[in-house]
Amino acid sequence: MQKISKWTMFGSFAVALVLWLGFGGRAEFVGSAGPYSPVVYISGWLALLGLIAATVLTVTFFGGQIRRTATRTAIRSGMRLGGK
Repeated sequence: MQKISKWTMFGSFAVALVLWLGFGGRAEFVGSAGPYSPVVYISGWLALLGLIAATVLTVTFFGGQIRRTATRTAIRSGMRLGGK
C-alpha cells in the first residue's frame, strides 16, 4: 500500500507540475476568469490526487509507528507483570 501511495503521489505531483507550469495552466488560471481549458482542471485533480496519496502515506506511517510502540509497551509491561 505504501509503495503504491508513494509512486502515485510522486507521479501525480510531477505530471500536475508539468501541466501547470509547462503547458500554460498557471498563465491561463491567472489571466482569465472564464471557463478554463482541461489543462487547468487536470492539473488540479492530479494535485488533489497527490495530496490524498500523501495523506494515506502519512496515516499508514504514523499508524505503524503507534502500533509498534503499543506492541512494545504491552510486551514490556507483560514481562514486568509476569516476573513478579
